[in-house]
This record gives sequence, C-alpha cells and structure tokens, in this order.
Amino acid sequence: MLAQVAGVALLLSALGVYGVVSHMVSRRTHEIGIRMAMGATRGDVQGLVVCAGLLTLATAVASWAPARRASRVDPLVALRSE
Repeated sequence: MLAQVAGVALLLSALGVYGVVSHMVSRRTHEIGIRMAMGATRGDVQGLVVCAGLLTLATAVASWAPARRASRVDPLVALRSE
C-alpha cells in the first residue's frame, strides 16, 4: 500500500512539474519566437526548456546522500541525543 501511495505521489509531482514547465513555455512564446527569428535552432530552444529538468535532476542527486544518511540513523541513538 505504501508503494502505491508513493507511486501516486510521484505521478502527481510529475504532472505538477509538467504543468509548471508548460506554463513557463506558453508565457515565453513571444521570446522563443524572437530567438528563432534571430537564428536559434530547435536544439537551442529545447535547451532553454530542459534546464528546468536538469535542475530537478540536480536536486534529486543533491538530496540522495542526506536521505541515505538519515535512513541509517539508529532510533535509540537519535532519541538519546535529545
């Protein structure tokens, strides 16, 4: 059951990120059109949008080590430290 809830949470967060990026692109349509008129390629434009995905990936990688460390904490040691 926990895995199902986690799967739903992952799906909802992916839909949220999609919505934010889609909104960002629609708000910047004029800017993107100007860039393409000045010679930007499709790859250049896609690179502008993919930077958000790279930030998400960097966040996941940066949080991996602290999450791993937190999962190894002995509950008795944590309770005694307070």
